[in-house]
Amino acid sequence: MKKILLITCILLVLTFLNYPVFESEGISYLIIFICFVTICFSGAKLYFPSDKDDYDSIEKEIDELEQSDGSFQYTNEGFYNKQKNPLELIKWDEIISVHSFSIPISNHRSETGLEIITDKNSYEFNSYTLGIEKLTNELYNHLPDWQLNSPTIRINNHGLKKTKLYERHHEKNI
Repeated sequence: MKKILLITCILLVLTFLNYPVFESEGISYLIIFICFVTICFSGAKLYFPSDKDDYDSIEKEIDELEQSDGSFQYTNEGFYNKQKNPLELIKWDEIISVHSFSIPISNHRSETGLEIITDKNSYEFNSYTLGIEKLTNELYNHLPDWQLNSPTIRINNHGLKKTKLYERHHEKNI
Protein backbone atom coordinates (compact mmCIF):
# COMPACT_ATOMS: atom_id res chain seq x y z
CA MET A 1 0.00 0.00 0.00
CA LYS A 2 2.87 2.35 0.79
CA LYS A 3 4.44 1.64 -2.62
CA ILE A 4 1.17 2.50 -4.39
CA LEU A 5 0.93 5.71 -2.38
CA LEU A 6 4.52 6.68 -3.23
CA ILE A 7 4.14 5.90 -6.95
CA THR A 8 0.89 7.87 -7.10
CA CYS A 9 2.47 10.90 -5.42
CA ILE A 10 5.42 10.81 -7.86
CA LEU A 11 3.03 10.53 -10.82
CA LEU A 12 1.00 13.45 -9.46
CA VAL A 13 4.09 15.66 -9.07
CA LEU A 14 5.30 14.77 -12.57
CA THR A 15 1.86 15.59 -13.99
CA PHE A 16 1.88 18.99 -12.26
CA LEU A 17 5.42 19.76 -13.50
CA ASN A 18 4.72 18.64 -17.08
CA TYR A 19 1.16 19.92 -17.26
CA PRO A 20 1.45 21.81 -20.57
CA VAL A 21 3.32 18.93 -22.29
CA PHE A 22 0.20 16.77 -22.70
CA GLU A 23 -1.79 17.35 -25.87
CA SER A 24 -5.10 17.71 -24.09
CA GLU A 25 -6.00 19.27 -20.77
CA GLY A 26 -8.53 16.44 -20.27
CA ILE A 27 -5.75 13.86 -20.02
CA SER A 28 -3.98 15.91 -17.35
CA TYR A 29 -7.20 16.37 -15.39
CA LEU A 30 -7.93 12.65 -15.63
CA ILE A 31 -4.46 11.72 -14.36
CA ILE A 32 -4.74 14.20 -11.46
CA PHE A 33 -8.21 12.93 -10.54
CA ILE A 34 -7.13 9.27 -10.59
CA CYS A 35 -4.08 10.11 -8.47
CA PHE A 36 -6.20 11.91 -5.85
CA VAL A 37 -8.67 9.04 -5.69
CA THR A 38 -5.86 6.51 -5.32
CA ILE A 39 -4.22 8.60 -2.59
CA CYS A 40 -7.51 8.86 -0.69
CA PHE A 41 -8.27 5.14 -0.78
CA SER A 42 -4.68 4.12 -0.06
CA GLY A 43 -4.50 6.55 2.85
CA ALA A 44 -7.76 5.20 4.27
CA LYS A 45 -6.47 1.64 3.98
CA LEU A 46 -3.25 2.61 5.76
CA TYR A 47 -5.12 4.55 8.45
CA PHE A 48 -7.65 1.73 9.10
CA PRO A 49 -5.73 -1.49 8.34
CA SER A 50 -7.99 -3.79 10.37
CA ASP A 51 -11.37 -2.44 9.35
CA LYS A 52 -13.57 -5.45 10.16
CA ASP A 53 -16.84 -3.83 9.15
CA ASP A 54 -16.86 -5.01 5.57
CA TYR A 55 -20.02 -6.26 3.91
CA ASP A 56 -19.31 -9.99 4.27
CA SER A 57 -18.54 -9.89 7.99
CA ILE A 58 -21.64 -7.83 8.78
CA GLU A 59 -23.82 -10.09 6.63
CA LYS A 60 -22.42 -13.16 8.40
CA GLU A 61 -23.07 -11.60 11.83
CA ILE A 62 -26.67 -10.73 10.90
CA ASP A 63 -27.28 -14.27 9.60
CA GLU A 64 -25.98 -15.72 12.88
CA LEU A 65 -28.24 -13.39 14.90
CA GLU A 66 -31.29 -14.37 12.85
CA GLN A 67 -30.58 -18.10 13.34
CA SER A 68 -29.97 -17.88 17.10
CA ASP A 69 -32.92 -18.96 19.29
CA GLY A 70 -31.44 -17.18 22.30
CA SER A 71 -33.95 -16.95 25.14
CA PHE A 72 -36.74 -18.57 23.13
CA GLN A 73 -37.75 -22.01 21.92
CA TYR A 74 -40.17 -22.21 18.97
CA THR A 75 -42.96 -24.69 18.24
CA ASN A 76 -45.86 -24.74 15.78
CA GLU A 77 -48.28 -23.53 18.47
CA GLY A 78 -46.11 -20.70 19.80
CA PHE A 79 -42.83 -20.08 21.58
CA TYR A 80 -41.41 -20.67 25.03
CA ASN A 81 -39.88 -17.82 26.97
CA LYS A 82 -36.80 -19.35 28.63
CA GLN A 83 -36.35 -16.25 30.81
CA LYS A 84 -39.37 -17.26 32.90
CA ASN A 85 -39.07 -20.11 35.34
CA PRO A 86 -40.93 -22.47 34.74
CA LEU A 87 -40.97 -22.26 30.96
CA GLU A 88 -43.98 -20.41 29.68
CA LEU A 89 -45.62 -21.13 26.33
CA ILE A 90 -46.87 -18.06 24.50
CA LYS A 91 -49.26 -19.25 21.79
CA TRP A 92 -49.53 -17.50 18.45
CA ASP A 93 -53.38 -17.44 18.73
CA GLU A 94 -53.30 -15.78 22.16
CA ILE A 95 -51.30 -12.76 20.99
CA ILE A 96 -53.55 -9.69 20.89
CA SER A 97 -51.01 -7.11 19.78
CA VAL A 98 -47.31 -6.53 19.15
CA HIS A 99 -45.70 -3.09 19.46
CA SER A 100 -42.14 -1.94 18.95
CA PHE A 101 -41.00 0.70 21.41
CA SER A 102 -38.19 3.18 21.80
CA ILE A 103 -37.28 4.78 25.12
CA PRO A 104 -34.67 7.56 25.14
CA ILE A 105 -31.96 6.94 27.73
CA SER A 106 -29.74 9.93 26.97
CA ASN A 107 -29.55 12.53 24.22
CA HIS A 108 -27.91 10.13 21.78
CA ARG A 109 -29.02 6.68 22.97
CA SER A 110 -32.34 4.95 23.20
CA GLU A 111 -33.45 1.48 24.20
CA THR A 112 -35.62 -0.38 21.72
CA GLY A 113 -37.58 -3.58 21.92
CA LEU A 114 -40.86 -5.43 21.48
CA GLU A 115 -43.97 -5.44 23.62
CA ILE A 116 -46.21 -8.49 23.19
CA ILE A 117 -49.69 -8.46 24.73
CA THR A 118 -51.56 -11.77 25.06
CA ASP A 119 -54.89 -12.80 26.53
CA LYS A 120 -53.16 -13.71 29.81
CA ASN A 121 -50.16 -11.44 30.19
CA SER A 122 -47.91 -8.83 28.57
CA TYR A 123 -44.19 -9.18 27.85
CA GLU A 124 -41.42 -6.75 27.04
CA PHE A 125 -38.22 -7.81 25.35
CA ASN A 126 -35.50 -5.21 24.79
CA SER A 127 -32.80 -5.22 22.12
CA TYR A 128 -30.36 -6.91 24.52
CA THR A 129 -32.56 -10.02 24.80
CA LEU A 130 -30.78 -12.93 23.13
CA GLY A 131 -32.69 -14.10 20.07
CA ILE A 132 -34.84 -10.95 19.61
CA GLU A 133 -34.04 -10.88 15.88
CA LYS A 134 -35.33 -14.42 15.31
CA LEU A 135 -38.36 -13.71 17.54
CA THR A 136 -39.25 -10.73 15.34
CA ASN A 137 -38.98 -12.89 12.20
CA GLU A 138 -41.07 -15.69 13.76
CA LEU A 139 -43.76 -13.22 14.83
CA TYR A 140 -43.83 -11.81 11.32
CA ASN A 141 -44.18 -15.31 9.83
CA HIS A 142 -46.88 -16.59 12.23
CA LEU A 143 -49.09 -13.55 12.71
CA PRO A 144 -51.28 -12.39 9.81
CA ASP A 145 -51.68 -8.73 8.89
CA TRP A 146 -48.25 -7.58 10.09
CA GLN A 147 -48.24 -3.79 9.70
CA LEU A 148 -44.83 -2.47 8.73
CA ASN A 149 -46.04 1.00 7.74
CA SER A 150 -47.81 1.96 10.97
CA PRO A 151 -47.18 5.45 12.31
CA THR A 152 -45.00 5.88 15.38
CA ILE A 153 -46.87 7.48 18.27
CA ARG A 154 -45.26 9.42 21.09
CA ILE A 155 -46.84 8.12 24.31
CA ASN A 156 -45.60 10.48 27.04
CA ASN A 157 -43.45 13.56 27.71
CA HIS A 158 -40.41 11.41 28.47
CA GLY A 159 -40.09 10.44 24.81
CA LEU A 160 -41.52 6.89 24.81
CA LYS A 161 -42.50 6.03 21.24
CA LYS A 162 -44.51 3.01 20.12
CA THR A 163 -45.34 1.55 16.74
CA LYS A 164 -48.15 -0.97 16.34
CA LEU A 165 -46.86 -3.93 14.34
CA TYR A 166 -49.76 -6.32 14.82
CA GLU A 167 -53.25 -6.20 16.27
CA ARG A 168 -55.65 -9.14 16.29
CA HIS A 169 -59.03 -8.42 14.74
CA HIS A 170 -61.99 -10.30 16.18
CA GLU A 171 -64.23 -11.92 13.64
CA LYS A 172 -67.91 -11.25 14.15
CA ASN A 173 -70.32 -14.17 13.97
CA ILE A 174 -73.04 -13.27 11.53
